[in-house]
Amino acid sequence: MKFVTNESFRKTSNAVVKNVRLARYKHVSLQGSIVHIEFMRDKSRDMPIIENRLEITSMTIWHCNYLSFSQLSKCTNLEQLNVATLPEGDFNFLLKCNSLKFLSITHLPNISNLDSLSGLLELETLSLSTLPSWDAWGKKTFVHTLEPLAKLPKLKFLELFGVLPEAVSLESLSIFQHLESARFSKYPKKILNQFYKQFEVSDNCAPEFEIAS
Repeated sequence: MKFVTNESFRKTSNAVVKNVRLARYKHVSLQGSIVHIEFMRDKSRDMPIIENRLEITSMTIWHCNYLSFSQLSKCTNLEQLNVATLPEGDFNFLLKCNSLKFLSITHLPNISNLDSLSGLLELETLSLSTLPSWDAWGKKTFVHTLEPLAKLPKLKFLELFGVLPEAVSLESLSIFQHLESARFSKYPKKILNQFYKQFEVSDNCAPEFEIAS
């Protein structure tokens, strides 16, 4: 995979070459018609203004100090998003990202409800997890309910690692009985055993974030 570290890049697709200027991106990767950008451990408090936002289809934001991800609401063609450290207290910044198919978020300490995710009607893979360093302390992130995820018609793969509803029960997980795979951590083993026994859902790993080559 080729990364370009300057602020300008040329996108080639179907013999059409466009000159596009992107502001302060750490990496830009061109894969056919896919434009992937990365923000890696940026200490800035403000996320850079994303220019040519409709060009962006894939993004990684990795342990940055941004106070808000509101810029993402303008990336309406975004299909893949991989995040480590989410500052937001809700998912409203994704309300206009109607093309999103893959969403992976590690460390979402301020999240307490999943309501805004219910509008991501193209979403196929969802992975929400606490920091691995939380495991030793048994720390968890609690959300009011998992019900909003039942409204995702194309969801196939789900991972909830350390992210639990306030009331964990077989009934609360039964909304996922039609998925191809569902994986959970820090959930009561008895309930998980009942879930996998009663429903034909595998515990295979969800697809990983990757840029098509």
